[in-house]
Order: sequence, then C-alpha cells, then structure tokens
Amino acid sequence: MLSGVFVPLVTPFLGTGLDEDSFAHHIEMQLAAGVSGLITGGIVGEGPTLTPAESTRLIRLAVETAAGRVPIIAMTGTNGTATTIAATCAAHEAGASAALLVTPYYNKPTQAGLFAHFEAIARAVDLPLILGNAPRRTNVALAPETINRLGQLPSIFALVDESEDAGHQRALADACAERLWRVAPDCRTPFLPGLRPPRACICAAANIAPRLCVEIWRQRLAGPAALLRNGVASLDILQHALDLEPEPAGVKYAVSLLTPTFGPALRLPLTEPGPASAAAIRVAVAALARLPLHQTSLAS
Repeated sequence: MLSGVFVPLVTPFLGTGLDEDSFAHHIEMQLAAGVSGLITGGIVGEGPTLTPAESTRLIRLAVETAAGRVPIIAMTGTNGTATTIAATCAAHEAGASAALLVTPYYNKPTQAGLFAHFEAIARAVDLPLILGNAPRRTNVALAPETINRLGQLPSIFALVDESEDAGHQRALADACAERLWRVAPDCRTPFLPGLRPPRACICAAANIAPRLCVEIWRQRLAGPAALLRNGVASLDILQHALDLEPEPAGVKYAVSLLTPTFGPALRLPLTEPGPASAAAIRVAVAALARLPLHQTSLAS
C-alpha cells in the first residue's frame, strides 16, 4: 500500500463550505503527475478547522475521484481516544484505505498512555493504521520501546517519523525492524546511513510540483549519484518560502498561482500570506517552472 510519493491534499473552500469541484480537479492533476497516494484532513488540509462531516466528505470525494487508482489515507488522529476512534470509524465507512494517527497533542500523555491510546483504536476499528510521530507539533514523542510494542498489533503497519534528532530516528528505525514500514516526512529528507530507505514519503510540496517530487523520490531511491540536484535545490528554496507562513497558507497560495480556479482562502485562525511571503513564493514557483522537468503547473 505504501510506496512512492503521498501528497497531503490542500482543502479548497468556496465561501463557508468545501469547493468540491476544485478538490476533485486537484486530485486528478496529482494522479496525472504520478503520485502514489492521497492523504486527506491533515494539517496541510486544514484538518483542525474541518467539521466531522466535512472530513468524511473529503474522504469520500478522494475515494470517488481516485476510483481505485491509488490508496486514500485519512488523517484521523486527535488528542482524545474516543474522538479518534469515531473519526477513524467514519474514515473506514467512507472508504479510506488506511488512517494516519498523530500522537495526541497538547495533553502530552505518558508512554503508557500513548500505547493505551493506539491500542484502543487498533482494537476498535478494522482499518490499517499508520503511526505519526511529530514531536515538534505535538510536544510528545513515541519512544522506541513503545513503537516496538505497538508494532505487535496486527493493524498497525507503518510509522511516519518527523523527529529531528538523528539518534532518535535511528532508534525508531531499529524498533520498526521488519514489522513496520517507515515513511519519510518529505521527499528531500536525507536517508540515514546504514538503514534501508523508507518505503514512501509524504510531501506537501507535491501539491505544487508533483512531477518533480515524484522524480526526486525516484532518483533518491536510485542513489546519491543519480539525484536531481537542481530540482532538490529548487524545492529547498520553495520550502523556505512556504515556511515563512504557517502551514498550509503558503502551499495554498502557491497552488492558486498555478491553478487560477483554486482559491487560496483559509479558515481562521489562519490568514493568507503577507506581501513579503507572497513575493518569495512567487519567485520560488517561477524558478521551478524554469527547470527541465518543469511540469509543475497543476493546470498542465
């Protein structure tokens, strides 16, 4: 199920509701560019501002639009076990292929609490589950020992690790061993020496440059000598510009530059990029368009 580039989809809005036509068009452009999977409802998709009904609708739209061509992964993690179970059940009923569960945020549970949280979800929902370890966002990190225990649960099959400490990354990779597939947090992340490469990557920039992200990931797996270095450098510049604003404000603005029918509107408390950030994003997007592998426009 997990192989290649998975894109966490941005969510277009029309007034106070979802722009379903733009969402479906965006998916078609991603699939035409060769992405391997779609993710709905995460931070990039403004998941915290979506109602449960909207989250479920986005999953159904992705499932209907993809029509079996790629797997659909739903971000269903919350900081409450009961709400996460409810969201994951809804994702299952909507046709999601798997659910991605971030560690509970804000309340900072212990390792015992984290294990009990994920175990309860795994026992309550008959759906493949991916663990999300994002300590910079959640202020809590899965310990290798907890990963090892969770890996014994049949429905938990993969781990996305966003920790920045190389030692912790290596320990988590060792804990995954042969049982859990590892997923990189983006297509540019260097591989740790001595470890098998991750099975897949999650790349927010693929919303903007899907073909380039797919090619960079393919060449990264082929080895450093084959890496499309100009493409990586251009993506680095783009990511720096996107990081000037809270995610996904910059991503949605960049997509709107490439697809005029895709509106950059965000839901509060997020606001659209300021003038300086917008200018930096325009420069980065224009630089991408000049690459030999320039099919970054979602309208192409």
